[in-house]
Amino acid sequence: MTAPLRTALLAASLLIVPGMALAQSAPPTGAADGKKLFMGKTCIACHGRDGSKAIQMYPNVAGLDAAYTLRQMDEIASGDRLSGNDARGYPRTQGMKDVMHLVSAEERKAIADWLSSLPPPKLAGQPADAERVAKGKALYEESECVACHGPDGKEPQAEMPAVGGQKREYIALQIKEIRDGIRKNGMAESMVPFAQKLNDEQAELVADYLAQVDRSAK
Repeated sequence: MTAPLRTALLAASLLIVPGMALAQSAPPTGAADGKKLFMGKTCIACHGRDGSKAIQMYPNVAGLDAAYTLRQMDEIASGDRLSGNDARGYPRTQGMKDVMHLVSAEERKAIADWLSSLPPPKLAGQPADAERVAKGKALYEESECVACHGPDGKEPQAEMPAVGGQKREYIALQIKEIRDGIRKNGMAESMVPFAQKLNDEQAELVADYLAQVDRSAK
């Protein structure tokens, strides 16, 4: 081998080896990013920035159990979770169902994991009449809601939602729709006997109580 050829091969190796090492150590570029997906897949439109400022009758989803959130996405996508109609006459879950076919299983998990890592939303100044709150707390305990959702709705069983600090309108709606057989997905059927103990006014009282629970407080 001639000296010029040896020099050329050495120079080539100095260029190739570092590049190979860099390629081997670089992180995968296809890893799902929950926050980017949440924004890019339009989840932010209904559930608000960081899942904490939901509009209309939609829930705040920040800080919820990841397995629970993932199951809701899957069951809305499949049609297993239904809802009543909004003011326009469309099922409230329809918009999200239409989006979910654009979100892969990996992406749904990334979104759920990211949301679960966020702190629960701070209370948004929801009015709380002391008498109604006291009545709602009594009903929450008497109706045995605490068995699944925990004291003050802050310590739920595995894969159950924390309902303390959730939006008042959303809580009341879910109690009524589960009670009336509109929502049947997941663990909802196990809640029916408890929800049936509550009429509309009592459901509103429970919602008044839970909405003023500050789950963001340390």
